[in-house]
Amino acid sequence: MSAIAGAVFADGRDMTPALLASMAEAMPVRGFDGISHWHDGPAGMIRFHHAATPEAVGEVQPLRGPSGAVIAFDGRLDNRVDLLALLGPRGAGLADAPDVAIALALFEARGEDFVQALVGDWAMAIWQPEPRRLFCARSPGGWRPFLWTFDGKTFGFATEPRALVVGLGLERRLNQGAIGEMMAARFVTNTETFWDGVQRLGQGGALAFEKGAVRTWQWHTGPFEDLSHLSETDLIDKFRETLDTALISAMRSNTAVSSHLSGGLDSSTVVARLTELHRAGRVASQVNAVTARFPGESQDETEWSQAVEKHLGIAARVTAADPYPLDDARRWTAETFQLPLRPNVHDTTTAAFRMLQQGGERVLLTGEGGDDWMAGNFGYLPDMLMRGDLVGLFRQAMTQFPAEPVHVRLRRTAFLAAAPVFSRSYRAKFLKPHLVLDPPMPDFIRADWAARIGLADRWANTPPPVDPPGFAQKQRYATFTHARRHIAHDTILAAAERHGVEMRHPLHDLRLANFFMGVPGWMLRRNGEKKYILREAMRGTLTEKVRTRQDKAVFITSLVDAIEDRFAECPPQQLIPARMGWIDGDRVEAMFAPAREWRRAGSPGPLTRTRIGPVWFIVAMDLWLEHAFGL
Repeated sequence: MSAIAGAVFADGRDMTPALLASMAEAMPVRGFDGISHWHDGPAGMIRFHHAATPEAVGEVQPLRGPSGAVIAFDGRLDNRVDLLALLGPRGAGLADAPDVAIALALFEARGEDFVQALVGDWAMAIWQPEPRRLFCARSPGGWRPFLWTFDGKTFGFATEPRALVVGLGLERRLNQGAIGEMMAARFVTNTETFWDGVQRLGQGGALAFEKGAVRTWQWHTGPFEDLSHLSETDLIDKFRETLDTALISAMRSNTAVSSHLSGGLDSSTVVARLTELHRAGRVASQVNAVTARFPGESQDETEWSQAVEKHLGIAARVTAADPYPLDDARRWTAETFQLPLRPNVHDTTTAAFRMLQQGGERVLLTGEGGDDWMAGNFGYLPDMLMRGDLVGLFRQAMTQFPAEPVHVRLRRTAFLAAAPVFSRSYRAKFLKPHLVLDPPMPDFIRADWAARIGLADRWANTPPPVDPPGFAQKQRYATFTHARRHIAHDTILAAAERHGVEMRHPLHDLRLANFFMGVPGWMLRRNGEKKYILREAMRGTLTEKVRTRQDKAVFITSLVDAIEDRFAECPPQQLIPARMGWIDGDRVEAMFAPAREWRRAGSPGPLTRTRIGPVWFIVAMDLWLEHAFGL
């Protein structure tokens, strides 16, 4: 994964190399293959080069096209053959060109709507000198960060917040509304950051800066094909074909490719199916499995990962959990302005980054996305009711709740189908699940502060960027615009880049995501079993031990340990959010008590009766406020 940054002066004066240099120097470690600058007139761009595909080796960016347009592109295009076909004769000369050249050629041929044709993870900025217009866009999955700011004089954009805050010398102001959402673990805004004045381009969003004004819009809106007319056999075949396409695309690399193997259903699918594709000659090289093992810990999945290895006849490379010294978290936050890495990321990921870096590998695949797209929900039941499909509803009642008596199955199905249709309040909660949580306002958030920042209004009144037809698609589209994704993943992506590693998530491939938007709900969840379609498609590919697995490990011990270490240094009553009057430190301590007792008892069984997520978010925010913001 590379990075981009740039700026445009609203008053038309010439861009200064000094400003671009300031932004580049402020950027955290990026650009293992060099940094290049371009400026002309009021605009300037920076590219931090990190080649992770054969075509990207030696590419030139920012790149100027025949029209005079200049592009800075961070990402990867996974449907190059289709895109070259769209270009016609011009595409024949770009068969071996880097992805950035294809993107720019499409822009020059088709205009800003060309983004509708792209599959892959990307963020880009394109400057057109004649109209003096900057066009920026981001892929629907949101795996390439894109931040921007405009103070009336200078428009700036960057992959990393530090390049804007320090590089442009912004006044440091807190966005307390976004901070409140985060600490409450109910993040809904797709476009705000913790820095007042620094915005995030939403997933599948676009932006134009022209004549001193910024305009943003959602370019990724659907429509999505309804696949409910297909038979079960046809749906499984289509899923398997689309999955193969996504996996083959993810293997395009200029180095060897590794993949996480936890022993869970999703990561095991990636490794197992890629192994089959390699042995069938459809993938040039074998993916290298990397697994983490924790003997004696509750999250150890050795028996599952070993079952996959034995079934495939492969040997995974093994890592162990990294320690989580708080001093490293402080240093990271200060150097990057990112949130501290979650401690449980160290359980499975950071050691893998080092392993790949030492071996000269640049790509790590994950099973991320399976839970997002394939766990299933009951949003399709009200859709069936709206269509008048009572026979179908009866069939779902008989198959979805096998453990219940018949009358309970019928009553439960009827309620799930009718309540979103006829009850306005239930419909609102159905489509905004964060509103159903109890209590409505977390008791550890100070009521006066919550009122002052309008926290409840933010939750109730933040509209989704897209409103697809039907209850099922409304629910599923939330995966595209998962507002917490940047909290959970931007720091991991930045940490990977620090080790020269690009993370890829083939189960989030746009072609697969579009398939999941249209697949009937009973193919995702059946007989109380999640990921039904994946389990059926992976018969013979996965060992039955993993294919039929219903549980999954919860990586939480290191999270509890890190919080305990921080509270030993600084009691929750003395954390910055408590001293600012934002949270009740006593309530936070009480929330953490069950986790502390569980850990001191030797972590017996799963941890229940605790809200550990918000406690970590509060600790993370405390570290961020001190070492990134500078309180």
